[in-house]
Amino acid sequence: MRIVYFFLLIFSISFSQNKITKSDIIGKWEVKVKVKQLLKEETKNLDMLEKMAIELASGFAEDIIDSADMYVLFKKNNTALLTVDFLEYEEQEEIKWSIVDNEILIDDSLNKKINIGSENNKWVLKEGSIFLKEKSGKINQNIYLKKNF
Repeated sequence: MRIVYFFLLIFSISFSQNKITKSDIIGKWEVKVKVKQLLKEETKNLDMLEKMAIELASGFAEDIIDSADMYVLFKKNNTALLTVDFLEYEEQEEIKWSIVDNEILIDDSLNKKINIGSENNKWVLKEGSIFLKEKSGKINQNIYLKKNF
């Protein structure tokens, strides 16, 4: 009987460690986009000339994304401040967030100045980063948030 209790204890501990809490999310997270990998996946079905044009543009897009400071400051009251700072341009938008079914739901549908996705986005905390979960259920490794300490 002790063995059964021991396994139940271990199972409950391991299950509870996977549960996302507000304290896991609160803080400043940098928005990261792997432009080349993202474009490579999105352009699989294009012909050679279209792929060449995309490849040329991807270097330019990557430079812009790399030189922009983009971050999300998650607050305790289930709001967050999304900031994009690029050269002399800075834009901020307040967004709402919540934890639903162990996923982070980010709602940026109220203000369309800056979009971190399309309306209600599901994100997953995995290995210290928050990854975008696509509507198909696939985790997008090319768009993620990395916590700033």
